[in-house]
Amino acid sequence: MPIPVIVITGYLGAGKTTLLNRVLQLPGIREKELALIINEFGSVGVDGARVDSGTIPKFELNKGSLFCICIKTDFIDTLTTIQEDVRPELVIVEATGIAEPRDLESFVREPHLAGRFTVRANLCVVDAANFIKVLPMLRAARAQVEQADGILVNKCDLVSERERAALHEVLASHNPHAPIMETSEGRIPETFLNALTHRPQAGDALTAPPDPVFAETFQPAGPTDRARFEAALASLGDKILRLKGHLDFGEGLRYVEVVCGDFQESEATSGAKAPRIVVIAWRLRQDELRQAMEDALVLPSQ
Repeated sequence: MPIPVIVITGYLGAGKTTLLNRVLQLPGIREKELALIINEFGSVGVDGARVDSGTIPKFELNKGSLFCICIKTDFIDTLTTIQEDVRPELVIVEATGIAEPRDLESFVREPHLAGRFTVRANLCVVDAANFIKVLPMLRAARAQVEQADGILVNKCDLVSERERAALHEVLASHNPHAPIMETSEGRIPETFLNALTHRPQAGDALTAPPDPVFAETFQPAGPTDRARFEAALASLGDKILRLKGHLDFGEGLRYVEVVCGDFQESEATSGAKAPRIVVIAWRLRQDELRQAMEDALVLPSQ
């Protein structure tokens, strides 16, 4: 019997990792033998450390969009390892926020994997507060919704009833087939997940990252001046699509992230040992981002 695969997609910052942690606690999921694949766009993984996977085998792919020819070989090799060494009852994939999931169908049908895996469901997480803002700009956000088997509208506590109604209309216009459920903090009932029916996708595999974006990793040697860091964020504005990782503002490590211009800060992830952030940006040169962030992450006395 082929191993079923559940795919979680959603634009940058929509709440995929939070949802994954919720899914792993569902009774029907928790009782299965699982394997996880965590994909991030960048050379260093951050979300993998924030997944409460316990002893579940976890595989991290961090050099590109999962459903893109640029990481196809690594993905197929990972599935081969899972099938031969782990032999789980279910694989759950958390794709990077800029993934276009249409290629998954062709990947699991590769001769080397044919008959070993089958896509069980493609669940797309939508940020209720920011999705309409990014929809006109980035085709990945649109593709994730269009190809979803189910849509989970997350962060509904942050928007009004009128805004949610408008979002429903937009989502239904792009995908009239997928059931839509509203939630907050990634909460999902098992009945919604179990009821999803997969619709196979067609189309040629992408030959490049799905949107003109890039990722840079920064590892400051010591504490960061908060005022300089916040000034850099303000100067870069919407050129930063996503920022996540750990920084030390002088009182120990803190987890920091930027989602659609909104800066958030919380307790450090368990196991985090040094400052390190990943920045996903667009509409500027990589050297411009490096200069701005390196200036911001160096204390005035350094």
